[in-house]
Amino acid sequence: MAIPNRNLKSIFDYLGLSNIEVAKSLHYDPSLISRYLSGQRHLKASSPQLDAIAELILARSQRVRDVEWLTEQFVASGLPTEMATVYRFKQNLIMWLATDGDTLRHNLSGDSRKELLKPEPTVVRQDGLVCAGTLQIAMELQNVLGGLPRGTVADMFLSSDQLSTIVDADIIALLMNIIEKNDLRIRMVVCVTANTQAMSLIVSGYMGALVSGHVQLSVVHGMTQTVTNQLHLIVPNKYALLVTETTGRLARAVATAVRDAEYVQEMESSFGVAWRYAQPILNIYDDHFTRNVIEVFYTEFCTPGALDIIKDNLNPMYMKEEEYFRFLATRGHSEEELVWRCSEYHRFKVDLHINLKNGELFREVLSLKRLDDIARRGVCRMAGNYFMENGFVDLDTEGCLAILEGYAQYMETYPNFQLLILDDFATLNECSCWHIKQNHHIGINYWKQKEPVMVYSDQLMLLREFQTHFDKLWSTGAGAIGNQLNVVAVLRDVARRMRVAHG
Repeated sequence: MAIPNRNLKSIFDYLGLSNIEVAKSLHYDPSLISRYLSGQRHLKASSPQLDAIAELILARSQRVRDVEWLTEQFVASGLPTEMATVYRFKQNLIMWLATDGDTLRHNLSGDSRKELLKPEPTVVRQDGLVCAGTLQIAMELQNVLGGLPRGTVADMFLSSDQLSTIVDADIIALLMNIIEKNDLRIRMVVCVTANTQAMSLIVSGYMGALVSGHVQLSVVHGMTQTVTNQLHLIVPNKYALLVTETTGRLARAVATAVRDAEYVQEMESSFGVAWRYAQPILNIYDDHFTRNVIEVFYTEFCTPGALDIIKDNLNPMYMKEEEYFRFLATRGHSEEELVWRCSEYHRFKVDLHINLKNGELFREVLSLKRLDDIARRGVCRMAGNYFMENGFVDLDTEGCLAILEGYAQYMETYPNFQLLILDDFATLNECSCWHIKQNHHIGINYWKQKEPVMVYSDQLMLLREFQTHFDKLWSTGAGAIGNQLNVVAVLRDVARRMRVAHG
C-alpha cells in the first residue's frame, strides 16, 4: 500500500508550489511528481531527483522565516540541528523528504548517521567562502556573529545607502536579534546619496538599535558613479564579510567571507580612517552626567518650539517645585550640590511656564500598562539625569503622586498641553523616553540595559524618521483613552489606587 509523502506535500503547500510548476522547473514529467507525492514511487535519499527537488526548494526558500519553518520540521523529525551552512541545511532537507529517511535515521547510530550525510565540500571551510543571495548571507552572519562574546564591537561600511542587503527584512531581524541577545555593538559608516528615501529605510530599520545606542551611525556625503555597491562587515582581528550588489539590484547579492588575519587587520585600519572622517548623525552620552545634558533638557522644555514626548514612565518636569526639592533632599547631596540643583529646576519651571503661556504645543504619550505598574509598585524607575545625577533613580510614592497631579493640573491650565494614554507601547518605546523638539533635535533616554544612555541628534535625516514615528503614534491613537477630560480622570484614578496600596 502506497504511503503519501506528507513532508513533500507540506513543503509544496507552504511554498505554494504545484506539481506542474515543479515538474516544469526540473524538466520532469508531472506524473512523476504526482507519484512521489502519493507514495506510488519512492523518493530515496541517494536519488538525483531528490537532490534536484531539494535545490528547487532551497531556491524558493529565500526568506529566513522559510528556513525557520523548515528547521522546526527537522527538529520535530529528530534531525541534527547543526546547520551552519546551506550545504548542511540541504542535507537535512534531503533526509526529511526521503521516503527512506526515517529508516536510515532509526537504523543508524549517531556517529554512523553523520556518515550518511555527504561530506561537506572543503571549499566552504576555506577562507574566501562565497555566499549567493540573502539566505546564504543571513546563515553565514548567524554562524559568525551569533558566537561572538557579549559586548563585541563590529564595524560596518556601506559604500552606498542604496544597498538592499542592509535593509532586507531578514538581515535586519537577524542583526537586531543578535544585538539584543549578545549585546553586539556596531559602528556603521554610510556613504549617502541624494536619495533620502534610501537613508530613511536604514534609519527606520535599525531605529531600535539606534535608540539603545547599540548602533552608532555616521555618514560620508558625496558619492561617485559606481559599478557595484558594497557592504563591509568587520569583526576586529577575526573576520570580514564583503557583500557586493549590482546597482540595478535585480541579481542576488554575493558575499565573500575572509578570515585571513592580515587582510582583516588592514580592513580594520582603513575603516578606522573612514570612521574618523565620517560625520556622526547622533551622539551617545553615557551615564556620566554633564552640563551638556542639562542644556539639552532646557532647550527642549524652555525654548520656543513644539515638543513631542513618548515616555515609558513619568515626567518629573511636571512636579511642583517643593515636591522636587523634597525628593532631592533624600538623595544625600551636600548643601552646595542641593542648592544648585534646586536653582536649575527653578530656572526650568519658570521658562517652561512662559513657553506654555506663549502657546507652544506640548504633546506627550504615556503607557497605561506602565502607569498600572507604577500604581502597583508605588515607585517609578527612571534615568538619574532627570534629577541631575548618575545611574537610576527610584522615585518614591509621594513623588509619583506629585507628577500624576502635575499632569492633570497642566492639562486643566493649558489647552496646548496635550496628553495621550495608550494601552501599551510597542517594544521600540519600552524603557525609554523620547523628547522630539520639532525641526531641531531629538533626545532619547534609554534605561533597559545595565547603565542608562542618552542618544542625541540634530540631524534632520534622523529627526524626520523619529518625528514620523511619533506622528503615526499620535494620529492613530490605537487603544487610546478618550478625550482630555477622560485622560485626567485616568491619571487621578491611578493616583487613587497608588494611595490605597501604599498610603
